[in-house]
Amino acid sequence: CKNSIAYLDEETGNLKKAILIQGSNDVEIRAEGNSRFTYSVLEDGCTKHTGKWGKTVIEYRSQKTSRLPIVDIAPMDIGGAEQEFGVDIGPVCFL
Repeated sequence: CKNSIAYLDEETGNLKKAILIQGSNDVEIRAEGNSRFTYSVLEDGCTKHTGKWGKTVIEYRSQKTSRLPIVDIAPMDIGGAEQEFGVDIGPVCFL
C-alpha cells in the first residue's frame, strides 16, 4: 500500500478504514467484531500516509471450509490522488 490504510489508522487509532474480505459463502470477514468472522494482522506497515510503500500481512483461520476461498478483498482507504494498493496471496493450508 502507498498512502493507504490497510488495518489500523494511526492518526485516529481506529479500524474504520480496515480492509474487508469476503468469503465464498458471502460472509464478510472484518478487522473487528465476532471472532469467527475476523482476521489477524501479523504485520501492519500501512498505518499512515507516508508517500512510501508499506506492507500489511493478514491471516484468516477457520474450521469452516464453506468460508473459503476468499472471493473479494475491499480496501476502504483508496481512490485518492497518490494512493495505491496491491495484493499478494500467500500459501493456503487446509488441515
